[in-house]
Amino acid sequence: MGQKINPTIFRLGVNKTWKTEFFEKKNHELPLYVFKDLEIRNYIERVLETYGIILHDYKQHYNGSTLNLYVSYFITPDFVIDKKEFSEKLVIINTNGEKKVIKKSTYGTKPLNYFYSEKEAIALFNTSSRPYKLKPYLDSICNISTGQQQKLNSSYNNKKIWDLIVMGFDCVNSRIDGVFSQVFKVLDLFNNNSANIVLNFCCANKDLHPFKLTQEKVFMSLQKFRNTPFLKEGIELLFHVVYNSNSANLLAKFIAFQLKKIKRHKFFLSFLKQSLTILSSSSLSKIKGIKIAIKGRLNGVPRAKQKIITVGDVPVQSISAKLDYSQITIHNSNGSYGIKVWVVEK
Repeated sequence: MGQKINPTIFRLGVNKTWKTEFFEKKNHELPLYVFKDLEIRNYIERVLETYGIILHDYKQHYNGSTLNLYVSYFITPDFVIDKKEFSEKLVIINTNGEKKVIKKSTYGTKPLNYFYSEKEAIALFNTSSRPYKLKPYLDSICNISTGQQQKLNSSYNNKKIWDLIVMGFDCVNSRIDGVFSQVFKVLDLFNNNSANIVLNFCCANKDLHPFKLTQEKVFMSLQKFRNTPFLKEGIELLFHVVYNSNSANLLAKFIAFQLKKIKRHKFFLSFLKQSLTILSSSSLSKIKGIKIAIKGRLNGVPRAKQKIITVGDVPVQSISAKLDYSQITIHNSNGSYGIKVWVVEK
C-alpha cells in the first residue's frame, strides 16, 4: 500500500503558504493557537452552510493583539428564501406590543434578513460533532424615509406612539452584513474580548456577469440535464471553479451537497464531467486539469465503489505544479462518502 501525502503539505515552501500565521512567545501557546484556528474555521464554515453559503477560501493571521480573518464565500440559490413562504411586510408595533400590518407585498425572490440570537450563535461553539438546529429571527431595522414615517405617524396621530419595523430587505448585501455581524460578535466573545478582530470578506461569484454568453452556450450543450435541479446552480459554480484559483474546496463542497440531495449519483457525475470538460477547454480557463475521486455506495448499491473523474492533465507528483487540493467526508442514509478533489492551475 502506498503512503499518500497531502498535496498541500507536500508543496509548502515551494508554491504554497500556510493558511494560518502566528508567533508564539511560549511553548504552551502553540496548541492554544492551533485549537483557536480549528474552532474558528469550523464555526464560520457551519454558520455559512446554515445560511446556504459555501466557504471558498479562508486565511487567519495573528499580529500581536489583532486577529485578521480573510474569508471568501460563494452564494448558492438556497440563500434566497422561497417567495411562496415569505413576503415583504411593514408592521407597526405600539408600546403595548400590539401589531398591525400596514403593507404586505411580494417581490419575487427578494430575500429576508435572518440572524441568529446570541445564545444560538454561541451554541455552535459547544460541539462540532452533534447535529445543530437553529431558529432564525429578524433582528434588523431597515431605514425608512422621513416622508413615509410622517405619513404613517399622521394616520395614527390619535393613538400611542408606534414603532416601525420593516421585515424584509431589497438586496442580498443586507443579509450578508447581518450574517457576518453575528459572526463578529461570537468571535469577540470566544476570544474573551482580548483581541482586536478584523474580518475581511468578499463574494466569490459577484464577477461572473461578463461570462453570461459563454454560460448560455454551455446550457445549450447540456440540454439532457435541463430538468435536473443541479444544472443552474452547478453551471454557475463550475464557472467560478474554472475561471478562478483556489477553488478545490468549493468544488468538493458542491459535490458533497449534491450527493446528499439526489439519488441518481452517476447521472450527476456524468453532468459534472461533461460540464468541466466544456468549461476547461475554453480559452479563458485558468486550470490545466481536474481530478475527482469519490468512494461510497453510489446510486445506493450494496457494495461501495470508487469513481474517478479526470479532465485534462493532473500531475500529482510534480512539486512545481500549482495544485489545489481538498477532501471531504459526508454521511447520509447510504453510509459515508469520501470526496477528494485535485485542481491544477496554469
